[in-house]
Amino acid sequence: MKSLKSFVSGVLAMALAVSLVGSAAAAAGKVQFNLAGVYLHDNVKVNPGEDYTVDGKKIPAVITYEDTAGSTNNYLPVQMISDLVDIPISWSEKRNSIVLGSTMENAVISTGNSLEGTLHQNPKKPTLGMVVGPFTEISPSKVNTKERPVGIVDDKTKVQTVTGFGTGGTFLPTDGKYIVLTVTNNGKGEVACIAGRTPVMGQFQDFPAVNIDPGKTLTRAFEIADGILSEKAGFSVSIYSKDDVVDEANITVSLMQYK
Repeated sequence: MKSLKSFVSGVLAMALAVSLVGSAAAAAGKVQFNLAGVYLHDNVKVNPGEDYTVDGKKIPAVITYEDTAGSTNNYLPVQMISDLVDIPISWSEKRNSIVLGSTMENAVISTGNSLEGTLHQNPKKPTLGMVVGPFTEISPSKVNTKERPVGIVDDKTKVQTVTGFGTGGTFLPTDGKYIVLTVTNNGKGEVACIAGRTPVMGQFQDFPAVNIDPGKTLTRAFEIADGILSEKAGFSVSIYSKDDVVDEANITVSLMQYK
């Protein structure tokens, strides 16, 4: 299978070749590297004159092309776009194309009631050690919750809903290394708790859902990886009723960040 990174490198090499030809023949236009910088939401990502680093290797961050009429266009490497807007990229040999975001090309389609059955077979305990994006699910005992939280999204928020409840926020490791989620099921029916990473674009990436019996409390904890950018640090929670008879979720939710 063709490597996407090799493909991107090939594109850059081709651009360099075009630049050299353009210097000799004005009709081909002019290509220059790193004349411009890149900002995202008013935050600098690359300064003018800087390269962009991918897997420890530096590549041109911005390619500026000026045509013979004097019009200028700036081009960014695909890997940079992926990093900046937090969308996965892949290479499709079948389509001979770069794929941004999710694709159904290699998807396995389920039939019958398998999806419904899977939803009702969620475990009652989290899968510790699982990694989703910058978050790793860990044992709540590893977090010192006796100290004051450094951030509070929900503090014993009581909710009654038939459509489900969602919460979340941006969690940076510089503020605190841990997220602690506590959900108490106050109702008469089972509820499901889903947590995961919310990308800027693309699909929600979630940890396995955990079911909570009536009268029970579930506590989940997550460690945040070092060096994560704010645009990749979105964490979301969704809680909804799993009971076919009692369709209302009656819950109390706390979502906090700790050192």
